[in-house]
Amino acid sequence: MNQKKRILIVHHSGNLGGAPRSLSFLLDKIDYLRYEVELLCIKRGPGLNLFRGRPLNLIINERIFPFHGSTVSGMHFKLFIKNLLYAPQSFLAARKLIKLRMPELVHLNSSSLFIVAMAAKSVSIKIKVVCHIREPLLRRSFAGWLIKTFCYLYVDEFIAIDKFAAASMKTRNNIKIVYNAVNFEEYNPDIKSKILRQELRLPAASIIFLYLARFSESNGTLQLIQMAKALSGKYNHFHFVLAGLKSGHSDGYTSRVVQSAFGNPHIHLMPFREDVPSIIASCDILVVPFTEPHFARSIVEAAAIGKPSIGSNLGGVNELIVNGETGFLYDTPDELQQYCEILGTDESLRLRMGTDAVLFAKRNFDNRISSALVFKTYDKLLTESV
Repeated sequence: MNQKKRILIVHHSGNLGGAPRSLSFLLDKIDYLRYEVELLCIKRGPGLNLFRGRPLNLIINERIFPFHGSTVSGMHFKLFIKNLLYAPQSFLAARKLIKLRMPELVHLNSSSLFIVAMAAKSVSIKIKVVCHIREPLLRRSFAGWLIKTFCYLYVDEFIAIDKFAAASMKTRNNIKIVYNAVNFEEYNPDIKSKILRQELRLPAASIIFLYLARFSESNGTLQLIQMAKALSGKYNHFHFVLAGLKSGHSDGYTSRVVQSAFGNPHIHLMPFREDVPSIIASCDILVVPFTEPHFARSIVEAAAIGKPSIGSNLGGVNELIVNGETGFLYDTPDELQQYCEILGTDESLRLRMGTDAVLFAKRNFDNRISSALVFKTYDKLLTESV
């Protein structure tokens, strides 16, 4: 009987969000009879609950830190200094752990973990490294350049979740595009839910626009609030649910979002939820008002459940919506408001676009197919190392 291949998967956050959900779907499909899987998480938090209940060894090591430099993290002076200060500690902690575990393959769930790739190769050049590219790197950024350069030097194979993110990396043609995917057993149009209407005590005739992302400038949260105020004044049955509120909302941007929405009975703020299929199924339209290009997992999930999306015409987002068929792509705030009015007032159009979205999702976002492509990369690298 062949011995199991030792795989170390490294995740960069403890929060709920798209990246941990994507990783959890991959863990659903991995063959635990072939691979001995260890999952290293460098932060504690509610996102780790998505990984439990599987035959893997969960390791938590908070002495390793991500190195930020993407459009999702943004960049400011303090963050850049933090990157530099924690890099040596992260390298030493990762090297110590890898030397103890001696995996045959390390899978980084983000390019922000390139220091772990450096540590792995310093232990043994035979250790293969796969890196998931989940967000495009910042342009004209020294931090982004560092990530790009060191990933190029220490990563054996890249897996990008969209074409735009892939284009921000430097590679040796050792990259493939594998869109984030869903399990259709969990996300499908047969799911019926009224949970948002029940929790918020909304009339049955309400039209619910759902935003499912962090509250951040790059995600356009404040712009959506401003538009929601204008639209709800015109359409009394329009309601906007924004799920992505941090507990304590200590950062300045989130505080401005909360203040801007305060007192408006048509705008509802709530934390990230673990019952994502239910809250998507209970909405009518998904809204993705990103101001910076990056992947939007919520569009994939909404499409699988049969909900149309309205999203900004930016890299990542515009690969997930077929404009005029599965939803709308907008270029200006006026277009965003216009498309919200069109979809919010036309039930037959919502149903038609929702049906087309399911067909598109089945062709592009089936986790059985996507995960198999990742495991094919594993097998290719592990065969090379023999």
